[in-house]
Amino acid sequence: MKNQRAVSAERLLQRIVEHSINTVKPSTLFEHQFHLTADKLNSFGYSIDLRNYREVKCVAIGKSAEAMAFEVKRKLGGRVNGIIATPVERHFDIEDFKFFHTGHPFPNEESVKAGKAVRDFVAVSDEKDLLLFLISGGGSASIFLPPEGVSLDDIKQMTKALLDNGVSIWKINLIRRHLSVLGGGKLSALVPKQKKISLIISDVAGDDVISIASGPTVRDNTTPNDAYRLLEKSGLKDKVPKSILPFLEKAGKDFAIPRFENNVVRMIASNADALSAAEKVGIENGFNTLVLTRFFEMDAENAADFLVSIARSIELEGNPIPAPALILLGGETTVRVKGNGKGGRNQHLVLTALRKLAALSRNNSVVTRTSVFSFGTDGKDGNSDDAGAFASFNTFEKVDGGLEEIERRISSNDSNSFFRKYGGLITTGPTDTNVMDILGIIVA
Repeated sequence: MKNQRAVSAERLLQRIVEHSINTVKPSTLFEHQFHLTADKLNSFGYSIDLRNYREVKCVAIGKSAEAMAFEVKRKLGGRVNGIIATPVERHFDIEDFKFFHTGHPFPNEESVKAGKAVRDFVAVSDEKDLLLFLISGGGSASIFLPPEGVSLDDIKQMTKALLDNGVSIWKINLIRRHLSVLGGGKLSALVPKQKKISLIISDVAGDDVISIASGPTVRDNTTPNDAYRLLEKSGLKDKVPKSILPFLEKAGKDFAIPRFENNVVRMIASNADALSAAEKVGIENGFNTLVLTRFFEMDAENAADFLVSIARSIELEGNPIPAPALILLGGETTVRVKGNGKGGRNQHLVLTALRKLAALSRNNSVVTRTSVFSFGTDGKDGNSDDAGAFASFNTFEKVDGGLEEIERRISSNDSNSFFRKYGGLITTGPTDTNVMDILGIIVA
């Protein structure tokens, strides 16, 4: 492929978005790794005889919940029934499944109803039932039962304060699961002896299962004391509701690790799979391609400067790889929200990178062959309906107000309006999956 002429940056990006997302969609995953032969179910390498069970009781939560449940129902038919709780609009009609359209990133009243329904559905099962949990990002808010003394509004206020102040999703997840009746293994602990299979699509760096959807079916090695200390160290104690810290302090004194057994856990997709698909696209289309990391966690504005610095190195020195070059990273950035505009971390990152590219032009150090991109694999970035954005120096040349307009959009967190006006939005619609973000640079 080295002698193949590289396609345009925009065409390459279209292919990256398409192939990376399709690779981690439930329709792709279950087609190849979830099979029923006679009475023998092979589920992602785990084999089980369904003759030993009366029925399969399925709980599907998160952004991929409905699509995963659809695939399970398609393969198991009348053997399975269950509950779906998801922030994604309903687009299947799955027989024998009760559907809850829940909130995200903040749980809502429907999330609480779903949490109660899931708790009761699981609690009444017995050892003749096989429990199948389909878990994906967004599950924390999809089945949320706050503990006694903490209200749903308290949880919303706390989550918003943490998100708006750039607290990492890992830390937010740790705190939320100790404020959840079902998180941190407590859902599985309702039925310690029943056979349980969890199929998980990862939306966290490092694929730490306890952080995915607050880990309702896996063992938690952290405690409420850890959550309390995180809030203390964050400097946000005064910005969270007064009920939170006293609850965590009391819960820490009474904490016992939930006990359960007969628990099978399978990670069925992650950011690594999407990145591998993107890498393959780059190589097949004639680009020197480098996956830099899949553990990328950084403030979006710092991340933008970092990406542009790599682009300058490639354009001026041919390092770490020569052009045509594709640099890929996986993970999630954070944004400190200061304005009331429309957008999300991915669009904010790209707009900030464009500011850097434009500033370099004033210093006669123009990076003219570089495109910067970032998109969420779930198809939704922040409070917009777009997945992300891409931009190059050519984008800057279209901007009516120059650097001043870019600065204004950044300060008001209004990146979506900017890219809607000047082009560069990455729009996929709901993808039925969520394995964090893919970002990077293309140097043509």
